[in-house]
Amino acid sequence: MLLRQLFDSETWTYTYLVADELSGQAALIDPVLNQVDRDLKLVEELGLTLRYALDTHVHADHVTGAGQLRHRSGCAIVTGELGPESADMRLAHGAELELGSLRIELIATPGHTDDSVSFRVGSEVFTGDTLFVRGTGRTDFQNGDAATLYRSVVERLFTLPEDTRVWPGHDYRGQTVSRIGEEKNFNPRLAGRSLEDFVAIMEGLDLPDPRFIHEAVPANREVGLGVAEGRTEREVQEISAADFDALPQGVRIIDVREPHELVGEFGSLPGSENVPMGTFPAAAQDWEKSTPLVCVCRSGRRSRQVCDLLVQLGFEDVSNLHGGLQDYRGRGANAA
Repeated sequence: MLLRQLFDSETWTYTYLVADELSGQAALIDPVLNQVDRDLKLVEELGLTLRYALDTHVHADHVTGAGQLRHRSGCAIVTGELGPESADMRLAHGAELELGSLRIELIATPGHTDDSVSFRVGSEVFTGDTLFVRGTGRTDFQNGDAATLYRSVVERLFTLPEDTRVWPGHDYRGQTVSRIGEEKNFNPRLAGRSLEDFVAIMEGLDLPDPRFIHEAVPANREVGLGVAEGRTEREVQEISAADFDALPQGVRIIDVREPHELVGEFGSLPGSENVPMGTFPAAAQDWEKSTPLVCVCRSGRRSRQVCDLLVQLGFEDVSNLHGGLQDYRGRGANAA
């Protein structure tokens, strides 16, 4: 089995690529919208075919990339049976997926949210926000329940073989992997704790809301942006280099590249604002939704993803520079 752990530094999210090396069939677990290009590039480089995008739950801290992966690769979106209705497969506890010679078992592990699941592949278990390395997910929103989470971990995850490796959905302390036996013995919220102890711990956390909860939850109830593929393709305009040069005053030009790219071969555009892709959706939280926006990047791919996200967030007039700065500069426009 091929296994890769990928990280999104903006949301501290782990995404996992799992593949059967003989058949080349692959699955991505908990993909992040702004890392879709990275993930698809890796799948292509390794000569794999993406068959599934699996989400462990409706996330509150990032927008899932599952919808975009389905749109761009044709993969099927898989969730638990209480997951979004627009998923291709909503599976009950104990169901299995075939991935070449591998079997992916869905384990219902509610508590962090009511739809939370874990995915087991042989001696590996991908626990989403149910079980972290030396911690657990919180239980104070999205139908979370501390007692339910305790039972999910103790009765379902902790009954797996102790050498089963635990791959969490997030980490905030620089830890990447654990084992069931370790978490039974050393997890401070669970080791030696009764259900009553655990509930008291969770009720005393007093955590702030996740940073992106108001954008992420509605989007993820529709598997990210992919469920709106028809709608976003109609509402996001693709404009040419010539159309870009003829834009009227009052249009905001948003360059979603990283700051170091602004001094590269393509330079920056006059009047543009640099808002890196990784800062969305928080960066757009206070923007006026009726103001016309044009997003640009190097090739037009990242900016298209940001456009899709802006439409999902309710922005009314969003356009993408088709082909990005590569195309624009190639038509004779001068760098700033």
